[in-house]
Amino acid sequence: TAVAAPTRRSRDAHHDRVLITPTAETNPKGSFYATSYEIVLLQLGYSVSDNTQISVTATPPLGEQAVVPADISVKTLVLREAQVSVAVIASASGIVGFEEFSGFLGRAGGAVTLCADAVNCSVSFSIGSSLALAGPASIWFNGVGATFRLSKLVSLLAEVDTLLPLSEPVGEANGLLVGAGVRLSGRAWGVDLALMAAGKAREKPSSVLPFIAATFRYLPATCP
Repeated sequence: TAVAAPTRRSRDAHHDRVLITPTAETNPKGSFYATSYEIVLLQLGYSVSDNTQISVTATPPLGEQAVVPADISVKTLVLREAQVSVAVIASASGIVGFEEFSGFLGRAGGAVTLCADAVNCSVSFSIGSSLALAGPASIWFNGVGATFRLSKLVSLLAEVDTLLPLSEPVGEANGLLVGAGVRLSGRAWGVDLALMAAGKAREKPSSVLPFIAATFRYLPATCP
């Protein structure tokens, strides 16, 4: 079982997430990637080992104040078997350059990924969850996603994400995001194209938006 997992991680540059929801997987040791979400949001990532990956996400400076929303995350696997992986994720999200508030809030969470078959993982299901640690304004983020591999390069994706407030100060801030699309992905590149419907829980979606994510990945020569 220990041999199959690195092969799956090497062949798919987007193996570490569904659309937005993280999987319980990382890129191979020594690999570097750059991902553009919706063109304006850039994520850079590096795998310091086969089990730990660090990523930094930010936008270009916005407005006259040159405000930069940013996030840094560290994902570490605590279990990797042929059909199940479990990871813990520590993150900090915030804003830099905003006069009224500049700083970061911590988030803690994890992810679980299940594979229907032990060799190719042609069908996988991932659950990701994190808690924004903001005292009385804490918010719980959850995501459930599925990947159906049709061929070496093509997969179908489906995902549901929820945002749940944990106290009265943000009681109306719940959100729901549903997405489905197609993935074209190889060892060194990946492109996700999807439609995502956004709204509130128990309400009809308020909007449907196109989603695109494109990745370039460098793999070390020693990677299988």
